[in-house]
Amino acid sequence: MKLINLSSPAWVSSVLGAAALVLTSTAFAHAHLVSSVPAANAEVAAPTEVTLHFTEPLEPAFSKIALDDANGKAVAPGASQVDKQDARVMHLPLPQLGAGRYAVHWTAVATDGHRTQGDFAFIVK
Repeated sequence: MKLINLSSPAWVSSVLGAAALVLTSTAFAHAHLVSSVPAANAEVAAPTEVTLHFTEPLEPAFSKIALDDANGKAVAPGASQVDKQDARVMHLPLPQLGAGRYAVHWTAVATDGHRTQGDFAFIVK
């Protein structure tokens, strides 16, 4: 049985390489949706905005939220914005919404350039 020399340059190099790989993989994470208000599939009173919370800070120039009604027509005339105090949060101001089903479409680009996107719906009573 061969013993590993813990002070050998090859072993030290391997350990440092593995540590660098772990740190790099966490540094280049994608921005994943953590929560939303309104929540997916929720039945709510008419909200005044959609708020999305992500795992990573967002790049404001490339991240957005859109809202469509049940017919696929865009209903939010304003642009979404990344929160100035917390870049992991994005808001979309809404006009007065009538009863019905609405679809939220989002694109999140993390500050490291990785893009994620998704959709969910909610219902206004």
